[in-house]
Amino acid sequence: MEIVVIDSRLIYKGKSFSLYSDRIEYNGKEMTKDVVMYPEAVAILPMIEKHKFVLIKQYRYPVKEELLEVPAGKMEVNESVVEAAVRELEEETGYRARKVRKIYEYYPAVGYSSERIHVVVAEDLIETRKNLDEDEFTEVVILDYEQIMNMIRDNTIKDAKTILSFTILDKLGEIL
Repeated sequence: MEIVVIDSRLIYKGKSFSLYSDRIEYNGKEMTKDVVMYPEAVAILPMIEKHKFVLIKQYRYPVKEELLEVPAGKMEVNESVVEAAVRELEEETGYRARKVRKIYEYYPAVGYSSERIHVVVAEDLIETRKNLDEDEFTEVVILDYEQIMNMIRDNTIKDAKTILSFTILDKLGEIL
């Protein structure tokens, strides 16, 4: 199955993502595919001690709610997963990880987006200070693993990357 790009038009270029409308030929048929081009990202599971994690609470404008989430963010050009995780964690929480290991990666919205999220566990944390972007406002919340899993079960935690990251951690037995 060969895919031929006939035409690719930039529809919108924003601060975080770009939107393209591509005309392609696929499986002998011509079609249009709209694609959000989004940088790779990291979702960080910062373990402050065994079974205790650092999460952040922040207001998310698109859904008009304050959500509890794992620290996360876009990777910069030529930045490794580990470098991005260490940077984002410190920026958003004021904790620096001395040990980071990747446990998984996934595509959250394959129907329309190029985004790939790398899930990492961050350990051996030392407290430093936050270095938030100008449009970020976070509150650090420290919870134990069972509290987090209960909050996922009762739908208190609604953020998909957080739910998936802890579910992956649970299923892989990474902290047991």
